This record gives sequence, structure tokens and C-alpha cells, in this order.
Amino acid sequence: MVLAQQCTLTFAGHPRCPRWHRLALGLTLAGNVVLLGVGSSCKLCPKDWLLHGDKCYWVSKGIKGWEWSREDCLMKRAQLLVIDDWKEMAFVRNNTQNQHQVWIGLNITSPGRTWTWQDGSPLNQTQFPVFDPAKENNCASVKKNKIHSEICQTELKWICSKAAVLV
Repeated sequence: MVLAQQCTLTFAGHPRCPRWHRLALGLTLAGNVVLLGVGSSCKLCPKDWLLHGDKCYWVSKGIKGWEWSREDCLMKRAQLLVIDDWKEMAFVRNNTQNQHQVWIGLNITSPGRTWTWQDGSPLNQTQFPVFDPAKENNCASVKKNKIHSEICQTELKWICSKAAVLV
């Protein structure tokens, strides 16, 4: 819709076209923009983000603790990655092969001392068991196909994710 408005303004500003001509051009262009979008399932991610399924992913270049990493994702209007299934785990593995470990959106929460994803859902340890014993102040990272328990202050790279924009 914004594109159609910008185009209408461009044509409306042209001094040689009669008003009815500018209106016809604007309506034609607006109709074409709408028709291009009908039935389309194009998904977009911000620059430097990776698209997989319905999500966009961003892998950090630097290293920070888990809490700082979580805040960085929030500033990007995203969250630390919540892994939904093994396809997503494989995607993460394939896009972090040169990394040792990367923070994900999983940590131990009080008072139950249970592993909880950033979206509030509990970890299904049958699907994704956590390796390394959980200690106090633990957060989770991924290395290859495994989730590991880490002290939250450990500095690692991290992965943010957010929903792809459907256009």
C-alpha cells in the first residue's frame, strides 16, 4: 500500500499529465501492486538475517553472556532462539558449524528450577535432552545437535529469531 501511495504521489506531482490521467495511472499501479500480492506467500527477513520456514534468524559475530544476548535480541525486536523441532535444530547446526557453542532462548527458571524457553513453554527433554549437569544460574547453548547447560555469564555467540514478514 505504501508503494502505491508513493507512486501516486510521484505521478500526481508531474505537471504535464491531466488530472484524470494521473488518477488512472495511480489506480492502475495500485491495482497491479494489490494483484501481485494476492495468493503470494513471499516471506521476508531483515538484511543479514537468514530465512528458514516461517522464521528469520540472526547469528551474532561477537560473544557475550546470555542475559546481554537476550537483551540484544529484544532490541532487534526478536528473541533468543526457541527451537521447535529437529528440522530447526538441523538448520541451526548447518548455519553455526564454525561456532563452538551459541546461546539459545532456554534457561532454568525459579522457583521450579525447570528448563523454560523464552516464550514461556517448558523444555521437552525427551525431544531435546540437556547435556552437562544443570547448576545454579544455568542457561542453554547449542553445539552441533545437542543442547548444553552453561553458566549464564559465559561469553558465547548467540542466535536471535523472529517471525518472517509475509508479503
